[in-house]
Amino acid sequence: MESGYIDSGGLKIYYEVEGHGEPLLMLHGGPGLPHECLQDLRALAPYARLVFFDQRGTGQSERADPRDYTVEANVEDVENLRRALNLGKCGVFGHSWGGMLAQAYALEHPTNVTKLILAHTFPSAEDLDAALARMRKSVPPETRAIYEKYEREGLYKGREQYPAEYQKAVSVAYAPVVISVPFPEYLKQASQRYAHDVMRVMWGEETEFKITGTLAGFNVTPRLAEIRIPTLIIVGANDIPPVSLAQRMARLIPKARLEVFEHSRHWSFIEEPERFLQTLKEFLRTA
Repeated sequence: MESGYIDSGGLKIYYEVEGHGEPLLMLHGGPGLPHECLQDLRALAPYARLVFFDQRGTGQSERADPRDYTVEANVEDVENLRRALNLGKCGVFGHSWGGMLAQAYALEHPTNVTKLILAHTFPSAEDLDAALARMRKSVPPETRAIYEKYEREGLYKGREQYPAEYQKAVSVAYAPVVISVPFPEYLKQASQRYAHDVMRVMWGEETEFKITGTLAGFNVTPRLAEIRIPTLIIVGANDIPPVSLAQRMARLIPKARLEVFEHSRHWSFIEEPERFLQTLKEFLRTA
C-alpha cells in the first residue's frame, strides 16, 4: 500500500492507494468521518486501484478554515488528488455524503470520470431534508421533545458537539434506517474520530433534521441527464434515501443501473458484503 499527502491549495490531504487496475476514487461519507469507514471495500483491491483519502478536516488531513468546508472545495480536493497522483481518468465511488460529492465532481470534471458508483445517496439537500423530516416524525413524542429542548437552547451552546442526550435521541430516529447488523469495530473507531467541526459547518448548527450549513442548496437533480457515463446506483430497501428516490435518479441518468439491496439499510457493503462485492466487481469489469 502506498500512502502520503498531496497539496490541495495549501492544505495537506492524506491518501492511501492499493490494488491493481483502473483507479477508483473512494469518497467516504459524513461529512466528518475518516476514510476508514470504507475499510471493507479494500476487498476490491484485486479489481481496481483503490484511492482512499481523508476529506479536508477529517482523519489525517489538515483542518481548514471553517469557511472552506464546502462542496466546491471538496470537489477541488478530489481533482487535485487525481492530478497529484497522475491517475488519469478514474472511476469514482461515493457513499452517502460521498455520493453527493461524487455527483458534483463528475459534473464539474466530466472528462476525468469513466464510471460512477453512487451508494446510499441523494441528488439534493431538499431530498435529504425530506428523508430527515420523515425520520423525525417517526419517533415518539417524548423523543421529539428532547430534540426541541436542545434545538431551542442551541445544539453547540458551550460545547463542540451534540449533547449526549440529544445524540442518544437522534439515534432513535436513525436506528431503523442505518444498519441492520452490529456495527463492526472499525466503524465504531472511525465514528470516535468524527470531525465534529466539519459536520457543524456543512450540516449546520440548528438541528440534525434539516441541512442549514454549506451543504444546504446542493441540488444536481436538474443536471443528472448530463452524467453520460456508466453509473451504478445502490440503495437499501430500508435506507435513509427511499428506493423511490434511487429509482428517480436511475431514470434521469442515461446509462444508470439500479441495485436494491433487500436486506440492507444504509451500509450494504457491511450488511450484504458478498452480494455488494460481486455487484461492484461485475460493474467494474463490464462498465
